[in-house]
Amino acid sequence: MSSFAECVLAGLSTRLLVVDENLTVIYANPAYYELRGLSADEVVGKNIAEVFPATILEEAGLAESIRATLRDGQRVRWSGHRQASANHDERIIDIRLDPCPGLGQPPHVLLTIEDLTDHHRQIYQQNMLQQITQAMLGIVELPRLLHAILTGLTAGGAVGLGFNRAILLLIDEDEQVLRAEMAVGPENAHQAGEIWTEISRDHRTLQDFLGDYDKLPPPAERPLYDLRQQLVFPSGDTDVLPMSAIASRQTIHITHSDSDPRVYEGLANLLKNDEFVVAPLVMKDESIGAIIADNFVTGQPISEADVQLVTALANHAALAIDSTRTYEELRHRVEELDRAYRQLEAAQEEIVRTEKLSTIGEVTAIVAHEIRNPLATIGGFAHGISRQPDDKSRIQRNARIITEEVERLEQILQNLLDFTKPAKPDMVLHNVEPIIKRIADMIREDAQAGGVELEVELQEDLPEVYLDEKQLYQVIINLVKTALEAMPNGGRLLIGARRTADNLELYISDTGAGISEEHREQIFDTFFTTKRTGTGLGLSLTRKIVQEHGGELYVTSQPGEGTTFVIILPIAIENKQP
Repeated sequence: MSSFAECVLAGLSTRLLVVDENLTVIYANPAYYELRGLSADEVVGKNIAEVFPATILEEAGLAESIRATLRDGQRVRWSGHRQASANHDERIIDIRLDPCPGLGQPPHVLLTIEDLTDHHRQIYQQNMLQQITQAMLGIVELPRLLHAILTGLTAGGAVGLGFNRAILLLIDEDEQVLRAEMAVGPENAHQAGEIWTEISRDHRTLQDFLGDYDKLPPPAERPLYDLRQQLVFPSGDTDVLPMSAIASRQTIHITHSDSDPRVYEGLANLLKNDEFVVAPLVMKDESIGAIIADNFVTGQPISEADVQLVTALANHAALAIDSTRTYEELRHRVEELDRAYRQLEAAQEEIVRTEKLSTIGEVTAIVAHEIRNPLATIGGFAHGISRQPDDKSRIQRNARIITEEVERLEQILQNLLDFTKPAKPDMVLHNVEPIIKRIADMIREDAQAGGVELEVELQEDLPEVYLDEKQLYQVIINLVKTALEAMPNGGRLLIGARRTADNLELYISDTGAGISEEHREQIFDTFFTTKRTGTGLGLSLTRKIVQEHGGELYVTSQPGEGTTFVIILPIAIENKQP
């Protein structure tokens, strides 16, 4: 019977009927008959066929199940039966049949009828909400995310929450306004018909809807663009919607916008709809915006369940927006760092190029300066020979001077070659004592001629070390020459060696002018020199050789008192090259 079917399909609470062996209703609870607007007398005493839908009773076999329960005493449960009528959408009902032997003889059957439609809908909507949320969390571009949120609100069927129109607004902290960032939905009923007809053919899943983002026209050509442009509100105006929802962090359901004081005239004129929902986007302790959703085309009422779903979706959306913003900030920072790195790299390359050019220029100037004097001397004395080819003594003197200047040129070139392409040390186990004595013997005469007292100080039983004899000889000679040049008016030169712990120390000490603190930090720098002549490569090359021996070279000095260079070399096997 259709009137009862409508009552069953409207679904409020559990309904009970008791029937006898003739299928006559002998009891009906108030939930059953009051739902139909009847009294108990108008239901009790009637055959069940008069008060129950035929589609369930006969066509689905309920009557036969009742008879089986009366006959055999079996309990029967029909779960998830779907039923629809002309005035109601499909409902899901549970019917349970229980024998009632205590009600007298012959036996009776208790029919318990439960409407599970809302329960099933809640499960379905929760699943739908979960799918939308998962889709949102996988999106890292803010415009695409906003589109996904609004699509989840407006897509119908088994995809979204089915609102006609949805608008997402975000707070602009810089301008202190709440501004609509995106809107999804038709502008009128005609447009709605076209859109909904098209998507009903091609859209079956949420991904089908989300895939539309890449096909969207520019924002100015999309539906609701004009409305979106006008939805801008001062963020401080918290007495009216939509800012009042944001300030209270509560979803607000408006049912009569024309008479509700929370809706100011401007918003009502823009939305042109009596009923809508405003849900705040709340993230932790901060509200970042709001969502407005309505059914302005169909006029479908918004239920409390719908309001709860919008609220839940808004909460998830706020978290997704915050995550996306964080990702965007990190991406921008990475891009800025990348740009800064590229700029720094370019600057470093330019600095290196400039330094190389500067170094080349410095080397050229130093070498040119150093070569010019010997060349001038060579040229002058060579001309002297050509002018007086018969003066044997003059020729011999000039030839000796030319030879010395050539050797000087060769030494300049050798210093450059040694510095730019130093030979790899040929490490052999040596005692440094013979090397130091040989150097002392070689310079003794020149030292005495310059008024310098030479002293050699060698500890007994000096350990052997792995070294390149020629290179160490060059190191000591360079330091000894530096010391002699520091004592143009005479002084004392000490060359010594001693063992300290696991190292061998060689030291060259003078009583010359000393080195200022400023210059002490620079003396090992390439091309640095305080002399009027020289390439400034001597000490730099000397330290380079010591370092390639696995050792260290350092200097101590006091202006006016003298300078000491100390070479530290590891003892024996620890310094051996593989």
